[in-house]
Amino acid sequence: MTGSSADRTARTGVVLVNHDSAEDTVGCIASLEASHDLDMDVIVVDNSDSAESLATLSAVVGDRAVVLSSGANLGYAGGSNVGIRRCLERGNEFVWLLNPDTRIEPETLPRLLTLLADVPDCGVAGPRLVHPAAPGVPETVWFDGGIVDETKAGETRHLHQGREVAKLAAPIARDVDYVTGASLLTRRTVLETVGLLPEDYFLYFEETHWCRDVRRAGWRVMVEQRARMVHHQRSSGALPSPYHLYYMTRNRYLFVERALGGDGEAALAQLEGKWLKNWRRRVAATAPGWLDEFDTLVARAAADARAGRDGRNDAVSHVPWPADVERDGELADASREGTEVGER
Repeated sequence: MTGSSADRTARTGVVLVNHDSAEDTVGCIASLEASHDLDMDVIVVDNSDSAESLATLSAVVGDRAVVLSSGANLGYAGGSNVGIRRCLERGNEFVWLLNPDTRIEPETLPRLLTLLADVPDCGVAGPRLVHPAAPGVPETVWFDGGIVDETKAGETRHLHQGREVAKLAAPIARDVDYVTGASLLTRRTVLETVGLLPEDYFLYFEETHWCRDVRRAGWRVMVEQRARMVHHQRSSGALPSPYHLYYMTRNRYLFVERALGGDGEAALAQLEGKWLKNWRRRVAATAPGWLDEFDTLVARAAADARAGRDGRNDAVSHVPWPADVERDGELADASREGTEVGER
């Protein structure tokens, strides 16, 4: 892309963290190549410890981006930070974190950069992310800004999630509590003063915590709803994956205590009374034989949170569901029942 040659520093460094998603990554790169702003370097971080994975990714990406190896699965923040460091070394003025399953529109980046130019104290900018229309299903919002409700022990939710785009008021730029890590644009000066993403969560809540730190440092965090992206979230099934259940439960406690200075026990109680209750009801209806494992995993997450254990937990399975359970829904649909949002 323009600006990615060795003799010129691109204005924007783009970081894609790849974990078993080479096809998605290439699709995201293709959408970047259609942007009306091509002044960017694209960095793809292979977030695994597999030489085979790195070789496969390098082969399919080719010379369309720089491919780096993280050396291991470092989690969302760890993998992102590998790419962020390269962007800072490269001298990029802005750093844009993207999920591989997102697709930008030609005006996405120009509109986000315009917001940063027009609002000098805006340190983080994000777009509206939508689920695309399908036969008989209208286009709906997935993310229009992140809200942290401290009156509900730090409950997080996505503004307008699940609502039809056509029925919303005219899009605007607005301040929010956080921007999703699925598409987060920031300034190098913010990264240099606030620091990189916290890696102790491993998965979920790291960008929420980091945006909190950004705001405490005096920067605004904003969403430009006129900048749009499509989020092709993978079908996630009728049940929560074990790692989603564990990290969302454990990290909600840690986030409330570490980022908000609040009561982790109150956060757990709120989570159990709503989000976990809804998931448990779904498990009981869909796979009652998994209830004991569900309860054990929740108890482990709570115990680890109380003990201050963070980072990656290799005892938690990344196998999404019991083998005999049919995948018939989407994680976003189920998580909306409790409004707690952590998936990207």
